[in-house]
Parts: sequence; structure tokens; C-alpha cells
Amino acid sequence: MDQRLLNSFVVLAEELHFIRASERLRITQSALSQQIAKLEHELDVQLFDRTRRRVALTDAGQSLLEEGSVALKQLTLAVDMAKRAAQGRVGRLTIGFADAAALNVLPTLTSEFARLFPEVNIILHEMISADQVEALRAGRIQIAFLRPVFDEEDFETALLLREPYVVAISATHRLAASKAIRLADLCDEGLITTQRIKARYVQGNFQPYLKRAGIHLKTVQEVNELHAILGLVAGGLGIAFFPRSITKLQLEGVVYKALHLDETPMAEMLIAKRSDDRTATALRFMEMAKKFYRPPR
Repeated sequence: MDQRLLNSFVVLAEELHFIRASERLRITQSALSQQIAKLEHELDVQLFDRTRRRVALTDAGQSLLEEGSVALKQLTLAVDMAKRAAQGRVGRLTIGFADAAALNVLPTLTSEFARLFPEVNIILHEMISADQVEALRAGRIQIAFLRPVFDEEDFETALLLREPYVVAISATHRLAASKAIRLADLCDEGLITTQRIKARYVQGNFQPYLKRAGIHLKTVQEVNELHAILGLVAGGLGIAFFPRSITKLQLEGVVYKALHLDETPMAEMLIAKRSDDRTATALRFMEMAKKFYRPPR
């Protein structure tokens, strides 16, 4: 059924007066009469009883008014929702994030996006960076907060954060009172780290600095959870390297110490999406993230 014909019918059914209805529709009375006649012909029913003095709905007309009004409202809502989805104002956005992102860029950006687009459903998945790369390529997530552990050819990326590493040590450690620590001072320490695939980025960052300092740190424990690592550190079972954002997690028995400037690698947090993902929500989120963060060059 032609939406225009149905709309003209509903207006006339509400007004029951051709002059008022044609004024609302901004068409001539003859055009309105032709539209109603065409609709009645298409449906093969009489919708109005028309005399010189009055216009009244038939039983068929009354039934069409009830259902037609609902249909027009639903159609208007559907069109509006489609337009808003195309603008990235409704829908869903699936985000993967490395655990460290929850301590810095992720809360700020997702809360700001939720404020700007409250009808977009944000779905979060904590994942290691390597898994996020696979999930992006497979389309399981649209946005990734991850370390630069991938070939950027397939992705649109932006640097969100660069921050120095710190070393987490027990509060009873012999270096706990130091302002800054040299790597050589840690030569006898055991290293607590994440499991190998997750630890690769940190190890790659520290390798040239450890080599320059002439030391090799032995890994004594491999666990993936931040709180588990910190708990082992607090127990004096070893030390751990973290980006500075970790200092937001204050755990009894753990202190964070800066490394000397010439022995401090930098950790980077990137945002990424597939280059061929043109969904409006992903585009809007990337656009907002690039404006929100302007890392120094």
C-alpha cells in the first residue's frame, strides 16, 4: 500500500472534513478525493460514506483507521531508527580492550561516547592484544584498545597514550625507600610476568635496556591477572614491570618505583578498527577518540 494514500486516509478519517483534511495535507480537495478513490479502488472497499453535509467512516474505514494509524507510526519509527542507525546514534558497538586500558583510556572514552550516544549499546570484552587482532579481523569486535603488536596494514589506528614503565616491588623490599631504581639494582630479583604471548610486548620493550645494563632477569612466576601478580609481589616472591597507569591500583604491601630516565622504556596504547569497517558507530567512536586524545609527537 502506498504510504501517501494511507496517510491521506488517516488525516481525512480524523478530520471527517475534506477542506480541513486537505489543508493539513497541503493538497487540493480534488487531489485528496482522487487519493481516497484510488485507495478504495485498490482495497476494493468503501471507506467513507460521503454526502453533501457529512463525511463518515464505514465499518471498513473504522477498521483501517485503527490499524493504519498504528502502521504509520511504526513506519515512521522504523524510518527514524534507520536514519539514526546510519548516523551512529543507535545500535551496538563491540569493543575489545587490554586490561591496562581499563586503568587509563577506556573508562574516559566509553563514558564520553555513552554520554553523546546513549542509545548505542556498548559491549566490552577484555582480551590480550594478540587476541584482539584476530577478533578485529574476524569481525567479532569493532574497536580494539591494544598494544602495537600487529601489522597496521589492515587497520586504522591512532596512538592514545604513551607512558613510562614503573617497577612494582614489595613494601619490605630493600629498595622500597628509593626514589628511582636502576635496572642493575634488580639483577638478583626474580621477575613475575604474564604468560608468554601476553608478556611479549613488555619483554620486547625491556630487552634492549636490560642488555645495555648487562643483566638478565629470571622469570619466577607467570600469571595473567594483574591482582594476582601484585599479590605475589606483595608477598615478596618477585618484582614486576608495569606501565605507570598501574599506580592507580593501590594494594597493601606493594610500592611502585620509577626507573631512571635513561632506563625507562615507554608503553603505548593504541585504538584500532578494521580499515574496511564503515559502520557508523565504529567511525564515530574512532573520530571521537582521535579528537579526545592528542599524544605528543
